[in-house]
Amino acid sequence: ARTRTRHPVRYTCEVPPESIMASKGGGQRASGTDGSDHSFRQRVDGKYAKAAAARKSLKSLLLGCFVYYPIMLAFALAPPLLTTGIAGVTLYNGPFAAGAAGGLVLALATYAHVSGIKHRPGWLRAVTKVMAVLGIVNLGAGLGMRLFAHEDARMAWGAWELVKQVTGVTHNRFYPILVSMELLLEFVGAILPTGVVATAYMFTLYAAPATTAAAKSK
Repeated sequence: ARTRTRHPVRYTCEVPPESIMASKGGGQRASGTDGSDHSFRQRVDGKYAKAAAARKSLKSLLLGCFVYYPIMLAFALAPPLLTTGIAGVTLYNGPFAAGAAGGLVLALATYAHVSGIKHRPGWLRAVTKVMAVLGIVNLGAGLGMRLFAHEDARMAWGAWELVKQVTGVTHNRFYPILVSMELLLEFVGAILPTGVVATAYMFTLYAAPATTAAAKSK
């Protein structure tokens, strides 16, 4: 009987040049990796992008508060303490110093809260509104002192006494500058917290769940 010898069948596969990966060199870019699939890629919801932008703006304003409140506290309290001691702290400068200290504490608490993961919108809005009220009261009291208080009872006069004591200057050239600085601090103390309130509201609005935001918008 004749025996048949079976030979294995060999298959060859030619890879077309256009399918070679670009990373191997010389081939075309694979389909879908040339940027044409941009419309199918995941995108961050605009609501959360706005929340992130509001958080960044709020932190920037709070950093400004960290600069402002210590300056206001020093302007109100340092001159009387350094010139006449504790007796120099009166009703004309003590409340301004207390307001600056309270605003600084609230700003620190707000910054820590915003930097966290969980947020309480009601608490955030309430605290920032207290900061704004302190600033408005501070501005109103400063303007009232210009109308009713004697000039030597104002904070600018106390700062002028300290400048004379430290530098020995006797002319009044620097006193108008200190008066302008006092007025500037009072206006900044009202404007800066107001911006914090507005930005905090936008942050809580965008960071809130969709159902909560829809209910607030009605």
